[in-house]
Amino acid sequence: MMRQVSGTLGYLVAAVAGRGRPERTGRLPKTGVRALSLGASRPGLPAACRAMILPLLLAGCSERPGPELLLPAGAPAVPPAGTREMRVYMATTRGTAESAPLVYDSGREPGLSYASFSISIPPGHAASEIEWPKSGAPDPATDFVTTRRWSMDRAGFVNSLGAEEAGPTDVVLYVHGYNTSAQEALYRAAQISVDAGNEGVPVVFTWPSNANLAAYVSDRDAADFSRAYLADLLTTLTQSAKIGRIVVVAHSMGGRLMMEALVQLRLIGRGDVLDRLEVVLADPDIDVDLFWEQARIIGRLTPPITVTVAPDDRALWASQVLAAGNDRIGKADLTDPEVARAAQNFGVRLVDVTSLETDAIAHSRIDQLAVLYNRLPASQQAAGGLRGAGAFVFEAIGIGFTGIGQELSR
Repeated sequence: MMRQVSGTLGYLVAAVAGRGRPERTGRLPKTGVRALSLGASRPGLPAACRAMILPLLLAGCSERPGPELLLPAGAPAVPPAGTREMRVYMATTRGTAESAPLVYDSGREPGLSYASFSISIPPGHAASEIEWPKSGAPDPATDFVTTRRWSMDRAGFVNSLGAEEAGPTDVVLYVHGYNTSAQEALYRAAQISVDAGNEGVPVVFTWPSNANLAAYVSDRDAADFSRAYLADLLTTLTQSAKIGRIVVVAHSMGGRLMMEALVQLRLIGRGDVLDRLEVVLADPDIDVDLFWEQARIIGRLTPPITVTVAPDDRALWASQVLAAGNDRIGKADLTDPEVARAAQNFGVRLVDVTSLETDAIAHSRIDQLAVLYNRLPASQQAAGGLRGAGAFVFEAIGIGFTGIGQELSR
């Protein structure tokens, strides 16, 4: 496994040793927003680098769920008391394995494939967690379990999705990030939906990530490969009279993919599609300059694009090193008045979520966002709360938001 991760982290190790450490910074066009410099302002960087890289190495060597989770295990004759069954829809640009045509791999398929899955949620499910099956047969009493699967074409996908509710079906579309398998994306979409109180039918767009820590550049290429197909999916959903509200949650590198799809829709004149979307980018792995240029092209959306950020995100720090020191928007410092001003100028809502508990890498706060958003006062979920652009701080203790944009931009 260490051989597997060495390709990606070789550059990081060189940075730890003081060789090739990037000094470049990024600046926002016409806003003067400053990106962090990795070298000039941090004399103690090598020790900090070692502290940040170790969790990435350990995460890369941890055991991962296998593709067998995409295959139905079957539903028990009598489900354990308290289990919940939910249906998750999937659209993908992944290919399938020759030996297992129902298993999606990292092959790049020039077109969209559609499927849906019935996922059993165990009675003891803990919010923000996925109870992965242990070795052996999955147990619906303790594990997430795939009980059924349906393959379908585009028309069947839209019709089945539209029939989920009596009226127009509200949809929550999840776009995963780097180093993610199809089965991990599927179960994460289920977890987000159940923890959000099933407010919208879950749909996952899974692109052909290699699910390999060493495949960062290849994953970025695979995401770019999928841009037009994600735009096509968004168009399909918004054109159907059977589909109501569409909320998109894109994580990490998936945020870059989502922004590129939105840019494409704007450039081809599909403002009608953009007007139907509510977009949330969680911990987006996007170059700062690229993000603001994307936002300029896309223009203001209603509600504004929401971006959750955390300056302590170690995965985005590693991405910054790989990008020659150019900062990521997902670790923006909202105490910088120019960042808050840029958010208002470009019509974007930035929310600092550093107060949320997370793991050592600090790149998985998306697990908790659905739960905590459900606990917000109704006034903050409604149109009068967080509909405006600007900079905000999420207060996990008080379960609320504090706006800092106006104060910092004076």
